[in-house]
Amino acid sequence: MDQSAEPLQQVQLFGGAAEIAVPSRFEDVSNIRPVPDNQEVYSDASVDQSIVVEVVQVDVPDSDSCQHCFNDLANVSGASMQQIESETVLNPQDIPGVPGEAYKVVIVGQQMVSKGRQGTDAANRVIMAIIRLKQVSSDVLIILNTPISVSASSAAAKDIGPGERSEHLMAPSLLRRVLATFKIKDYSLFG
Repeated sequence: MDQSAEPLQQVQLFGGAAEIAVPSRFEDVSNIRPVPDNQEVYSDASVDQSIVVEVVQVDVPDSDSCQHCFNDLANVSGASMQQIESETVLNPQDIPGVPGEAYKVVIVGQQMVSKGRQGTDAANRVIMAIIRLKQVSSDVLIILNTPISVSASSAAAKDIGPGERSEHLMAPSLLRRVLATFKIKDYSLFG
């Protein structure tokens, strides 16, 4: 599937305080299981991809935010390995729905994450955008998780098959398209 041209659907986040467009094939995970109040999660089980939008407060300088947030995600996910491949600071036009002065960066990396009984030979590409909103002392993380390989012992293997996957190759361009649609509509979201 060419993810760079697939249709997107606009969804409301956090009760309408923000919005974003996600691939129309993605489902709202909160319709399936509980999701923390500071997160919105959308996924496509047919390719084991997910998009997470999370509001956090990170007390580190901008220059340390990539390493901090990526390591924190790896820790929470129980990753046995994590590696940042690239960091790209974004321009205001890349995410026009947030203040131009906000620090915006995209991290591309890999994490070896075991889901349930998934073997350690499964790798995920993690593309994380960090939007630092200093005026409200909060950060918004927009994370696209997509498998590079799926272990035969993974629960996902029964749905998408084990082995190497190709969706991760287009994931960075997919996230760029999604980021361009992100908009904060009500700053009371940040308390």
